[in-house]
Amino acid sequence: MKQQNEKGFTIVELLVVISIIALLVGILVPAVQKARDSAKVTQSKSNIHQVMIAMQTYASDHNDRQFTAAPDNLASGDRTGMDIEDAIDEVSVGGAYPWGVRLGEYEGSGVIYFISIDPWYGGETGGVAPYCFQSGLTTSSTGKAGYGVWRYPNAMQVAEYMEGMTLHGAYFAPKDTVPLKVIEDCDDLAGSYCPTTGMVEAVGTGTAAITSNLMAIPSSYCISPAMMYNPSVYQYNIAAGQRPTDPMELPRGFKPPSIDQARFPAHKSWLMEHNWLQNLSANECSRRLVGSWFLNGDGCYDGCEPSHYNAHPDSEPVTVFADGATMTYSLNDFIIDDELSKENNDPWDTQGLWLRNLGSFGFDNGSSLGYFSEANEIVGVRWSGHTHTKFGIRGRDKIAK
Repeated sequence: MKQQNEKGFTIVELLVVISIIALLVGILVPAVQKARDSAKVTQSKSNIHQVMIAMQTYASDHNDRQFTAAPDNLASGDRTGMDIEDAIDEVSVGGAYPWGVRLGEYEGSGVIYFISIDPWYGGETGGVAPYCFQSGLTTSSTGKAGYGVWRYPNAMQVAEYMEGMTLHGAYFAPKDTVPLKVIEDCDDLAGSYCPTTGMVEAVGTGTAAITSNLMAIPSSYCISPAMMYNPSVYQYNIAAGQRPTDPMELPRGFKPPSIDQARFPAHKSWLMEHNWLQNLSANECSRRLVGSWFLNGDGCYDGCEPSHYNAHPDSEPVTVFADGATMTYSLNDFIIDDELSKENNDPWDTQGLWLRNLGSFGFDNGSSLGYFSEANEIVGVRWSGHTHTKFGIRGRDKIAK
């Protein structure tokens, strides 16, 4: 009888097949991850563009006035040179609602939430001032340098043009997991805002729907303060005696410019991803910043506070410029552009595209530089573009190449 041979895979053949599969996985997984990352960046560009349209519509309905929560005459008349908190008190006497960022209405309590200096609404000048400086007259009443309305394009004043939703999905970048985690339980609330613990404690209405120590839930996208303050705040011509000036020292310091005042609209940033989201390293959560706009100064409620304001040269934030162009632009390229711009400066002009070391001018002292970017592992890398653009809206944050 003939013996029948049964065929099968040898160990060597199995190892070869496994090796091929592993190789394919090694090739495909990075490609899939890159595709997913690209999709999130594309979505963030779409989101920030929607926010820009809302802000354009707001300005169109308000005589080309850019959104701020401060009245144009806050520093006018006898208030010129006054501390901002005293000036707000004087202007708001007899008002039905406090000045400040309106965060919407929470139907569970019937309270209209604000961030303002009223003790019932947080006791924070940063809900009125576009940007709170480190020192001087325009500071945060709770010591949060850099806090301000520039963090809240999702204030109800603008959110009226985003279906009336201050937590509209377009206000948050897909990669900005911290606020997305904070608001994940807010979908079932009928109100226009989901109150944080801090807000509830301020108005005394009981238990919040979520637990967070955020002052409120800001958008992933921040407005350039240079697009919110009068350009004179960021003036710089030492030879002509023009120096950066605290907005409370200027009678019209809080009058925001119109978008058509931008001299370099293709190069002046308008909205930008606030946190370091692009080109993020794996251990970002270990780089916690203490303080800033969090209430308790020890990170957000899940223990991981993001690096604020693109705190690394590798950061490549999604940005909208004054001409409406949306793109990613790396912090390192901003820094290079700043250095290149100095080549054409007058001998007395030591500043590039943005203002730094402003302590001698009365705000943002040179030691901490307020709310500027400083990478934790690359000490000395500071970037104040977008916030302190030289000449304000009339300046630029990048140059043409």
